[in-house]
Amino acid sequence: MYGKPYPLYEVEQLSNLKEVINHIASKYGDKTAFTFERNDETVNISFNQFKADVEALGTAFIDMDITNMKVGLLGDNSYEWLLIYFAMVNTGNIIVPLDKLLPAAEVKSLIDHCGAEVFVSSNTYVDYIDYLRNNNETVQHYFSMDNIYDFVKKGKELIKQGDLRYESKAINNDVLMALMYTSGTTGNPKGVMLSHKNISKCVENSLKYIKFWDSTLLVLPLHHVSGFVGTLGMLVSGCRVAINTSLKTLPSDFAKYKPRVIILVPLFIETLYKQILGAASGNTDDAVLKQIAGKVFGGNLEMILCGAAPIDKKYVNYYLDFGIDLLQSYALTESVAIVAVNRNNYNLAGSSGLVIPNCEVKIVDPDENGNGEILTKSEFTMLGYYKNEQATAETIEDGWLKTGDIGYIDEDGFLFISGRKKNLIVLSNGKNVYPEEIEFDLKNTPLLKEVVVREDTSAQGSTDVIIAEIFPDFDMANKQGIDDLQEHFDKTIAAYNKTTSVFKRIQRVILRDTEFPKTTTKKIKRNVEG
Repeated sequence: MYGKPYPLYEVEQLSNLKEVINHIASKYGDKTAFTFERNDETVNISFNQFKADVEALGTAFIDMDITNMKVGLLGDNSYEWLLIYFAMVNTGNIIVPLDKLLPAAEVKSLIDHCGAEVFVSSNTYVDYIDYLRNNNETVQHYFSMDNIYDFVKKGKELIKQGDLRYESKAINNDVLMALMYTSGTTGNPKGVMLSHKNISKCVENSLKYIKFWDSTLLVLPLHHVSGFVGTLGMLVSGCRVAINTSLKTLPSDFAKYKPRVIILVPLFIETLYKQILGAASGNTDDAVLKQIAGKVFGGNLEMILCGAAPIDKKYVNYYLDFGIDLLQSYALTESVAIVAVNRNNYNLAGSSGLVIPNCEVKIVDPDENGNGEILTKSEFTMLGYYKNEQATAETIEDGWLKTGDIGYIDEDGFLFISGRKKNLIVLSNGKNVYPEEIEFDLKNTPLLKEVVVREDTSAQGSTDVIIAEIFPDFDMANKQGIDDLQEHFDKTIAAYNKTTSVFKRIQRVILRDTEFPKTTTKKIKRNVEG
């Protein structure tokens, strides 16, 4: 741990996204809000221009009677994506951000489920439009992001003529505004219903605990709530948001935009660290590694906010050696985004941080180690699951959201995540085994690419036999001349078993020839064949 408790940061009260737009334009004016590449030229958009573009586009939508509709939004990260999002929700529409990695048939399935009347996409996904036109009956309006400035121009002309319909449009803070489809590791996607108030209050209270500085690079996809809410938090903080449109340009974007803060998932953090080590060619001198890290991240990076999945606490120390604070958080779509976060100057490696203000967390039915299901209650708890009253009733009880995560809170108030309730293995002696903890311990095992730990269910009843199913690194094994991978991993797991508690020991190792099936966010789908 470093640092100690200190006062909250001051943050303006935020109630809806229209209010947010007005606030950031008033506070930051002509300061650059967004910067990105378009046709090989750098484009800078000020906070004032962003507000003007949103108002113009919103006015054009109102003029076309596009209000109180559900709007499917599909595309790569871009200024236009954000512009459409804000213009739609600030005119009373319900936005449905869609995962760009989904095939057309799955996009159609989600469009059918929510009954979207409007579909907006970039020209990259023109095939999706053709598919929907031939296979969907609810969509009435199709728009291309690439032509959106025609509507911005039309809206500006209407405003010049005295059209105040956007400005006078009242926002209901408490009704459905965004429908976020989760890509769960089991089962079908659920539509998480969020309001203006949910999102605005989550941003407001998160910023009381964590401070962002003047520049960031947007890498996480905007159709995921963490990417969108993180960007919103940056804007409220007055950051210049540089937009990365492709992972291929990430190195050059770091060099060009030199962000001071960035939000990443563990996979990026681990990959970039390996890249730094690779560039060092075996030199482990701190000064050398810090210099290389400076080049990789553009030279100005001071903080990384990490979420979406646990990360080994060793990376907190690694990045601290580079001069970069790595702050882990705990987030879930059903509570908009952040529930807990480590603070800039109060950080406990391995924890998910402190529960943010105006959010309650309790641990239900804790075991002897304090581990129990995490429940949370706040103004940013979702409205429910769309068209799924049963799932909503099972998940929210008396205002408390059952996260399905298992964890504990230490004496200083830091939250720790142990695993998922649905993955918990309960042995016949009453001991609880959290597969994720074992998987985490095995993560850096040589020649292991992926692993899922589970109970042997091949026999009836509890067998108390724990299995590790492993997808090996076949290429590396070939390079090292290792032919018998079963023998290799049997020995590896036997060595691991000597380091852990008896009830956590793995009795059987299964090797697989293919990667585990994954969600579009690259999380392994557990208990799914394939």
